[in-house]
Amino acid sequence: MTAATKTSNKYKMWSFFKYENPQHRYVLSLAMQFGWSKPHPVTGKQVADLGALDKWLKGKHKCGQSPVQKPLNDMDPNECSKVIYALEMMVNDKHSKQ
Repeated sequence: MTAATKTSNKYKMWSFFKYENPQHRYVLSLAMQFGWSKPHPVTGKQVADLGALDKWLKGKHKCGQSPVQKPLNDMDPNECSKVIYALEMMVNDKHSKQ
């Protein structure tokens, strides 16, 4: 592994996603439902806050951590399902308290 590869992997966001993957789109939807959203700098539309999702996936978010700690693009469908279930429970818990 070269130094350039090591550096780029170190700073790679774990929340990068493939739009064509329906599980990834659902993860983004759940993140927004949980409140991890922000306005897009160009369009002004609300988009998922990839920074917050990234921290959660890495286990460094104040609200807890993902059950699978690896980049979203490196997860197989089963691992992605575990992440989806955890986010669904977080969203349900948040909305049941309101």
